[in-house]
Amino acid sequence: AHTFGRSQCQFFSQRLNDTNPDPTLNPTYLQTLRQACPPGGNPSRLNNLDPTTPDDFDNNYFTNLQNNSGLLATDQMLFSTSGADTVAIVNRFANSQAAFFDSFAQSMIKMGNLSPLTGSNGEIRADCKRVN
Repeated sequence: AHTFGRSQCQFFSQRLNDTNPDPTLNPTYLQTLRQACPPGGNPSRLNNLDPTTPDDFDNNYFTNLQNNSGLLATDQMLFSTSGADTVAIVNRFANSQAAFFDSFAQSMIKMGNLSPLTGSNGEIRADCKRVN
């Protein structure tokens, strides 16, 4: 869950372009990010995925999406994609921390019940995007 965690400038700086910034970014948040990740700045600098309560497990991440303050484009698309099923989910979780906590707990239980591939049937990837 992106309710806490961080991302490097290099993974979202394309959204901050001076001539064509991402239109889904809140203008105030855009300026904050431009100060944190200026052109030619450190691409490895870390920024909070949840700028409101970065160290708390809560539902503010979803409220941030409603305010167009999602750090990663893929996160903001959960709310900013017109007609997407995810908009209702973002709204539900933003309006009810209990609903978010319930859903998160159910998901963790479901993932915990998955049987991982072991031995020669599975692999630990050196790069999660590529098969070894």
